[in-house]
Amino acid sequence: MSSKNDRALRFYNEVLGLERLHYGIWLSEDELSIEKLKEAQERYENYIIDNIPENVKTILDVGCGTGILTKRLISFGYHVEGLSPDIHQKRIFTENISAPFHHLAFENFSKTDQYDCMIMSESAQYISIEKLFKNAKRSLKKNGYLMICDYFVLKNASGELSKSGHDYEAFMDHIKNAEFTIVSEDDLTERVTKTLDLGKNFVEKALLALEIGTEKIRDRHPNISRFLLRLFKKKIEKFNQQIQLLDSCEFIKNKTYRFILMQANS
Repeated sequence: MSSKNDRALRFYNEVLGLERLHYGIWLSEDELSIEKLKEAQERYENYIIDNIPENVKTILDVGCGTGILTKRLISFGYHVEGLSPDIHQKRIFTENISAPFHHLAFENFSKTDQYDCMIMSESAQYISIEKLFKNAKRSLKKNGYLMICDYFVLKNASGELSKSGHDYEAFMDHIKNAEFTIVSEDDLTERVTKTLDLGKNFVEKALLALEIGTEKIRDRHPNISRFLLRLFKKKIEKFNQQIQLLDSCEFIKNKTYRFILMQANS
């Protein structure tokens, strides 16, 4: 088993103070702020909880993050276990929650007939489609549920945004081949993209602060500044490409954010 340490998630958690590490469901009138993001993330979490079928008692939280969802589910009386290959998430989860934690990738998970429901909140994108459905079907009880809330790549997508996430059409086709039936599906795209707008706003302000802070140095040492620009040209170009990932308009053109609840065929 190879352990991971996702530095981006550590940044969200330790620097920005976010307990939840996923997109949020925003209201149209919400301003772009960290506080409103926290509210949107809690709204997203409530949405997931509200959509858990009535007969569910045991749940595996796949890609459980810091364990906030797991903790809330336990408070509602569910028996919940967490799973993540991330070292940082393991530490936070085990320090704060009295629940079983599986420190491994879902591809290596091998329990059989254990759970009424599996929840994958923005973790399905990291798991191969074949392994995802194979392991889910094996680990779910008869007629168990697989709940996925994640973004997918649309047909004819291009650029940086086409490089992460499963192909939506291929994923939907695979559901039938994997002997699952869709119980409900919801397009959340328009309701989550303010998360990107806030991220882009944050990055642009940070870049502006950097430009203002280095202005005097660039004026006094133009030759050194030009040398450094040439030296880090590729890194700067890559960074500019990464900023495209925070463009909500491009996101809507290239991706779809979906809630999908499936039930395993008996």
